[in-house]
Amino acid sequence: MEFSSADVERIRSGNFVREIEVHSEIGSTNDRAAERALEPSLPCPCLILAARQTAGRGRGANAWWSAPGALTFSLVLEPRRIGLVTERLPQVALASGLAVCEVVGELLPKSPIGLKWPNDVFLSGRKVSGILIEAPSGVSGRLVAGIGLNVNNAFAGASDELRRTAVSMIDIAGQPLDRTAVLLAVLERLDTWLRLLAVDECAVFDRWRRYCILTGKRVRLRAGDRDVEGRCGGIDDDGRLLLSTPQGAEPHRSGTIVSFE
Repeated sequence: MEFSSADVERIRSGNFVREIEVHSEIGSTNDRAAERALEPSLPCPCLILAARQTAGRGRGANAWWSAPGALTFSLVLEPRRIGLVTERLPQVALASGLAVCEVVGELLPKSPIGLKWPNDVFLSGRKVSGILIEAPSGVSGRLVAGIGLNVNNAFAGASDELRRTAVSMIDIAGQPLDRTAVLLAVLERLDTWLRLLAVDECAVFDRWRRYCILTGKRVRLRAGDRDVEGRCGGIDDDGRLLLSTPQGAEPHRSGTIVSFE
């Protein structure tokens, strides 16, 4: 499902992105965005959009399953342009997840929507979107935000394991959605939350807490070379995951959720 010239013009007419690069197929939009981030005069935000990824990446060693109809894109961001200081850069993943979560929830209001710290969006109990924030090497002051959102890629052709853990918007809606309209809505909402993060991060985290699917659950977190188990208390005002363990309360700025129940 290619993006038409009309689609590209619709995206250009928006106010968020200043540069657009569209591919029918690419290995990884994040890799391409990291290359573009090295260009000193690159207008930012720069959008790298692909109809299909062949080597999309998630966090760590995870891969992102992509099929025709998915929405896969990356943004080269210059947080300083909107007053976002370095200390808040790890929180961009939370703001990005919140933007996607709200858009999906508004388009599919009858289905449960939630966020799994730090970067996954869940729809009807299964993953519908993943976000990967990277600081490209060789350049300072820029971030790459990669977003994969299952829009019109029905999971009938996916593996049994994926069908148990992931879902697409079309699977819930029962009909195709306007993928370009979904993209524009996500970009507009991302702009809103990033700008608010720069001036009032607590407002972002207060909103994020409403969607946290881990709060109150027993969670096993892989933090570096150790696993931590505890009851999740949501996130604090720095965006850190709060776990209540037998050793006491532990806030975690990074890590991977292994399991929760």
